[in-house]
Amino acid sequence: MASVEYLIKQFLSEDKKILDLSNQVLGDKGAVTLAKSKHLKRVKRLTLANNNISDEGAIAIANSEKFRKLIELDFYGNVISDVGVKAIAESPCMSNLKKLNLYGNLVEDEGAIAIAESKTLSKLRYLFLTSNRVRKQGMDALKEAKCGTRLCHLHLDNLDEFIYQDDDEDDDDQISSWDDLEQQAIENVNDDDD
Repeated sequence: MASVEYLIKQFLSEDKKILDLSNQVLGDKGAVTLAKSKHLKRVKRLTLANNNISDEGAIAIANSEKFRKLIELDFYGNVISDVGVKAIAESPCMSNLKKLNLYGNLVEDEGAIAIAESKTLSKLRYLFLTSNRVRKQGMDALKEAKCGTRLCHLHLDNLDEFIYQDDDEDDDDQISSWDDLEQQAIENVNDDDD
């Protein structure tokens, strides 16, 4: 990986408002270094897609005074969990965010709820949380925030796509091995023949 300062010089727009460091293998170390850079005070759009950034890097970015002017933050395809998302949701440095992309991370209900209830992210209009681990409780909180007119564009997985149930019924049909799966397939074929 090239040095972060070199990457900034290479990819920072001429007006110094847009920085796209997608696919640069920054990791947390690079994100922490980026958060301390002196060249980013004017940046309004920061893209850090596919950089193996976890909570440590997300927290550093979220709490960096350098990013007070950010209106778009793109963490697509990283490994950020609820801890990092909470830092974003609670940081006064993120108060100007209008668009937050967390597509393909490790966000669960707790992180989604933190965003939905955030007082700091009052300007947030676009939220991308597809391909995370957000379930019903988190989705409901976000939909409620959307109904409150704060979030105009909310991108989530369809809850109907998840195959799980919260009932306490006996799990006689539960499949826990390949043998069980084969047996279930045979039974289904036999049922179709009847």
